Amino acid sequence: MMGRGDRRGTLPPSGPLLTKGLSAFGGREALLRGARGEQSPFTFAFASPGTTRRAISWLVLASLAAAAPAVAQPADWRRVAPVLPIQGVIRPLTAPIAIGGAGWGTWSALCREQAIQPGRPAQRDCLNVVEARTEADGTRLALVQDRLGLRMTVLRGTDGRIREFAAQRPDGTPAAPDEARDALLATWRGQFQTLSLTTRRIAPREDFPLAIEGSARGGVCRPEGTAMIAQRNVVVARCAVELAGRLRGGEANARIAIFARVAVDVATGMVSAQHYATRIETFAANGRSNGVVVTPSKVVLE
Repeated sequence: MMGRGDRRGTLPPSGPLLTKGLSAFGGREALLRGARGEQSPFTFAFASPGTTRRAISWLVLASLAAAAPAVAQPADWRRVAPVLPIQGVIRPLTAPIAIGGAGWGTWSALCREQAIQPGRPAQRDCLNVVEARTEADGTRLALVQDRLGLRMTVLRGTDGRIREFAAQRPDGTPAAPDEARDALLATWRGQFQTLSLTTRRIAPREDFPLAIEGSARGGVCRPEGTAMIAQRNVVVARCAVELAGRLRGGEANARIAIFARVAVDVATGMVSAQHYATRIETFAANGRSNGVVVTPSKVVLE
């Protein structure tokens, strides 16, 4: 949830985060295949290979703070992820499907939930949609963060591109610069851009990228099929990403793997649900593991 952790920023690397592939977790293929017997889980929003400081969110920072002793984990850590709220079954994708074209759907909020520490209740933070206005080339949204009352104006084009994302006063005029607020705004902007896919065609058995701000590669997703969520058609896909790098202010290194499922709204190209499991392991200067933390998270349009 947004709080002091957000104001401090995200996982602060001392240098560029180095992509080391997915070999430590069985490779990209193993992550994308998912846990045996799953019915429907997961994805990521805050991190990806080579990502910068803003792209790795408070989620990772908070989890690292809890990563001192090793914790008990299920045989397959990916099972920790929440289950997608799919209505009915996933139908196999047998032909390419076009996504996008509409600026916005029927949603009234963007919410993210995360378990900061194992065994603790999940924390939740939302951006509430107080207005959605159709414009010539897209939809303009007025958003208000529920905790701090931060107001934002967003213009999303019909092609899925975020053309504007700025702080706003209650009277609708631009807000004056503010360092702490602008850092919080940047976190939400990165989140929103990750959720907004540009118009494209998704083909069976063909991987597609999920862009992450500050990352050259982003995440890799593989379509599973089509389904319904909240009476809307979606494409369900598995996504995988791995990060590795040194933490600022010490010699400890971290290795992060994320496995997820996303639901991409067909009409808009918005990722209407992304449910994921994050595995974080930190290492001392001598290479010894400090322990592992696995946390569930989800980001949804409601």
